[in-house]
Amino acid sequence: MENGSYPFPTLIPLQPGGNVPGNRSDYDPWTASLLSLYSAFGLLATFLGYRVFKALMFLNGFVFGSLIVILIILAEEGSEESIPRWGITLIGLGAGFLLGTITLLIQYVGIFILGFIAGVLAGIASLSALQYSLIYIPTSPWICVVVLLLFAVSSSLANLCFQKSLTIVCSSFYGAAIISATLDYFIEHSVMLFWLWDKIKITVSPEPSWYSWLLLATWPSLFILGFITQILVTGKGTYHERPFERKSRSNPETREERKQRKYRYLYQVRTCHGDVISQPVAKKYVHQVNDESFA
Repeated sequence: MENGSYPFPTLIPLQPGGNVPGNRSDYDPWTASLLSLYSAFGLLATFLGYRVFKALMFLNGFVFGSLIVILIILAEEGSEESIPRWGITLIGLGAGFLLGTITLLIQYVGIFILGFIAGVLAGIASLSALQYSLIYIPTSPWICVVVLLLFAVSSSLANLCFQKSLTIVCSSFYGAAIISATLDYFIEHSVMLFWLWDKIKITVSPEPSWYSWLLLATWPSLFILGFITQILVTGKGTYHERPFERKSRSNPETREERKQRKYRYLYQVRTCHGDVISQPVAKKYVHQVNDESFA
C-alpha cells in the first residue's frame, strides 16, 4: 500500500509493510494529540451521548469540521511543503470550533450532521461487508458514492424526524467508530482504516491479520454497549426540547401546606365578597336613618 493512494497521507502516516502492532517509531505528536482529543469525544458520545446533548452537538460539529478541512488541505498538491503539520492541525481545530459553535446554537444543523455522518459510516460498513463476502462488488467507485449519499441523506432526515431515539443510535454508532479508528491508529497505524478506504475505491488490498479484525470488532461491540447504556441509564428520563421549569421541585409542597393554602384562599374569597356586599348595604341603611331623622 502506498501512502500517495490515500487522501490523508500526512495526517495518518502508514509504515510500508509495517502492520506490526506496537511499532510507534514515526508517530507525529500533533496527529496523536488530535486523535486523542477525538477519542475523548468518542467515549463521551458512545456512553453519554443524549445525556449531554449540547456538548454532543458542539463536539459533533467540531470533529466533522476539523476532519473535513484537514483532509481538503492534505489533498492539495504541495500543501505539506507550504504548511507544516502543526499549522494544518491548528487550521483544522479553528474550522472545527467554528462549525461546532454553529451546531451548538442551531441544534437542527447538529442533528442533521450527526445523522449524515452516521449514515456515511453505515454505508461504508455495508459496502465493505458486501464486498468482503463477495455478495456484491460495485463496478465503479461512483456507485459507492451514490450509495453513501443515499445512506447519509436518509439517516439525517430520519434523525430530524425521530430526534431522541435516533440521536442515541447515531451518537453510539459514531462514537464507537471514532474509538475504533483511534485504536487502529495507535496500535497498527490505521491498517483497517485504509482497508475500508480500499473497499470504497474498489481496489485490491492485502488481507488483514487477526488482530486487525479484532480492532475492527471493537466498533460494533462498543456501539451495542453504548446503545444499551444510553437506553437504560444515561439517556433515560431526559429530553432535549423540554423547557426549563421556573419553579424548583427540590422542596415539594406537603399535604398540610396544601390544605392551609386552600383554606387561606377560601377565607380571602369570603372576606372579599363580604366587603363588597356589606358596603352598599351599610350605605343604604345610613341614608334611611338620615331621611327618617329629617322627617
